Amino acid sequence: MKKAHLAALLAAVLLTGLSGTALADIKLVDTDVNKLSLYGWIKGDATYQDDDMNDKVAPRFAVSDGDNGTNLTAMHSRFGLKWGGPALDNGWKADAVFEFDLFDGGSQNQMKLRNRLAAFTLSKDRHSVLVGQHWDIFSPLGPTTLMTNGYLWQTGNLGFRRAQARYTYKGDFFEYAGSINDPSMSGESAETDSPIFEGRVGFTLANVKLGVSGAFGQDDESLPSDDADIWGISGDVVWPINDSYALKGEIATGENMSVFLSRSKVNTVTADEEEAVSGWAELTYTGSDYDWWAGGAFESLDEIASGTTEDTWMMFAGVHRKLKSKLLGGTPVRFGVEIAHFESEVKNGEEPDANQIIFSGQFNF
Repeated sequence: MKKAHLAALLAAVLLTGLSGTALADIKLVDTDVNKLSLYGWIKGDATYQDDDMNDKVAPRFAVSDGDNGTNLTAMHSRFGLKWGGPALDNGWKADAVFEFDLFDGGSQNQMKLRNRLAAFTLSKDRHSVLVGQHWDIFSPLGPTTLMTNGYLWQTGNLGFRRAQARYTYKGDFFEYAGSINDPSMSGESAETDSPIFEGRVGFTLANVKLGVSGAFGQDDESLPSDDADIWGISGDVVWPINDSYALKGEIATGENMSVFLSRSKVNTVTADEEEAVSGWAELTYTGSDYDWWAGGAFESLDEIASGTTEDTWMMFAGVHRKLKSKLLGGTPVRFGVEIAHFESEVKNGEEPDANQIIFSGQFNF
């Protein structure tokens, strides 16, 4: 398809969406050679916290000296493009993904484009090679929650998106993957002395999926002057109890893991490399009209200075009401509510807590 035709088609799709017509599985190009589709969601959230937390739009843990507050935002909306290309002459197939959201960590409401994923994959039989920015293979699972950009990070959940080159093998009951990754995070300018190396092996026993992953790298720190090791070991499990219920979670330990959105880092006061134990687990239910979930998470640090947050933990439960569409297929519209309780412990200090409720409306396309 010529570029002008593709641009016109994309413009028509966007204008259709702005006019209020429902969109689902939007195919921009669908030929034997190329397939291009638009996906994503529009999401609005209303949040109330009865005491102060680290943030209103990316809530992760309770902090001291707070007050109650509210927030309404649409910055958790996102969209992306998926491309499926032809088979190459050597038998490999090429695919790609390009994804953005509207999150701005420096604002309570105003939005800006933020790149999330930009990667292509070459695959053949059970083998695949990915190049670009994508999710870590270390601590790879994600919780079910309305906290789209809080996501239990810094309170038990690890793993993020970063530039990488990855190889994956997937068998019927066994899989493994290895990657070389850039350790930098948004807002960081420190030099890095080595990439982060990640690896994971996974097993399927009966219908239970188990995985063990690890990561190691080094970061150049001004305090101490020597390189700081980054390392972590994580276990993950997904247990589909039946067609409706499932258990999933992760447990991890490591040191200086702030690049994986842990709170552990090199302490700028003591020069110690902080150690952490973190984890989360939840029970989910998937039905035809409703989904619900309930779980908890924690992170505990060692080798930290007095007056800094040592432990964080939380419990949460939520429900989605799904509205179906025969024309579009599936459940494009969802309304949800989630409640959560957070507690923190400051070393030689206070023990703040906070309760939170989120109301959410989401339209998937």
